[in-house]
Amino acid sequence: MNGVDPAMARAEDVWYRSYPFWDAYFALVLVGTIAATAADGLPPGRQSAAIMLLVLLSLAYVRVGRKALRSREERRPGCKVYAAALVLMFVPATVLAPVTSMGLAALAPQVYMVYGAARGFVLMMVLFSGAIGSAMVASGAGVTLTLMMMLVGIVCSGLLATFIGRLSAQNRERARLIEELDRTRGELAELSREAGVLAERERLARDIHDTIAQGFTSIVMLAQAAEAEVGPNRHLDLVARTARENLAETRGLVAALAPPALAEGSLAEALRRLAADFALPVDMDVEGEQRPLGPAAEVVLLRVAQEALANVRKHAAATSVWMSLEFGRDAARLTVADDGRGFDPAAVASGFGLRGMRGRVEQAGGDLAVRSGEGEGAVVEVVLPCSA
Repeated sequence: MNGVDPAMARAEDVWYRSYPFWDAYFALVLVGTIAATAADGLPPGRQSAAIMLLVLLSLAYVRVGRKALRSREERRPGCKVYAAALVLMFVPATVLAPVTSMGLAALAPQVYMVYGAARGFVLMMVLFSGAIGSAMVASGAGVTLTLMMMLVGIVCSGLLATFIGRLSAQNRERARLIEELDRTRGELAELSREAGVLAERERLARDIHDTIAQGFTSIVMLAQAAEAEVGPNRHLDLVARTARENLAETRGLVAALAPPALAEGSLAEALRRLAADFALPVDMDVEGEQRPLGPAAEVVLLRVAQEALANVRKHAAATSVWMSLEFGRDAARLTVADDGRGFDPAAVASGFGLRGMRGRVEQAGGDLAVRSGEGEGAVVEVVLPCSA
């Protein structure tokens, strides 16, 4: 991160971290103003009074102004007290010693940051009054010059108000975007975690079905074959019964690890929900006598349907989709077709999506076919034995 603490960059923006620099800027300007006042050659009484007022103003900033400047509340604490201190200390100081108007360089940004554009503009006009009035007296300026000085001060103050107001608005928008980004990242992390959990559950279910469940099925078949050769035998009968019981337990475990969509109903219902939630219109047909196909087979068909619809959404530019689930006597057939732009199946045969679907189907003992052409839409068809 190039030496930048990510937590600090996310939680605090540059505007709020810059407040110590504003403190340093105010201190430098105030010290320079006091030094210029001390060197101005004014009568000692006026000079001491002006310097005392500036010192009191600095104390008011430390006790009240800093807190009001840093506050993120809509009604900043102490802002009225600090405004009164500015008027009662700075304006008399500029009347006693016009050179103290140098302090406006530090006070103007403060005023607009604390009070906003409208109220800050009014307060700045009051703070300008002492400096402009004392300058008029000292120089004997006429009305025209006075009006020009006031106009210049108003224009400069207005420009500064606009600049600081835009910075403040940009800062609030940036804080909102950072907060939204943090929330979105949290949601994405949670979704990623859930997706990982579901993928691992599915992998375990597939592995259990392909190893343990198939092993128990083989034991049952071998016990039955042995019993057919040697005749009834209580040990073979016990082996077969134990294998059947464990096969049932294993299938229950596979079912418990199946996707939540299948846990809430049949495969046909899960496919209908998938079609209803899809971004495009999906015509869903179910043919034949519906019956359970076994957890492993139903998971395969559901995952193929999800992947096929995801490919339609991402690549096909289709306007409608047709999906069919057909229950045959020995096999189930799932078809997903779209009217999109189509593609050359040979050219994308090595793509991860199609390769993953094909591997999943072949592991379950089924066949997957993809038919498509440029401008002809696409058809994905899966035939899966009911015993899978």
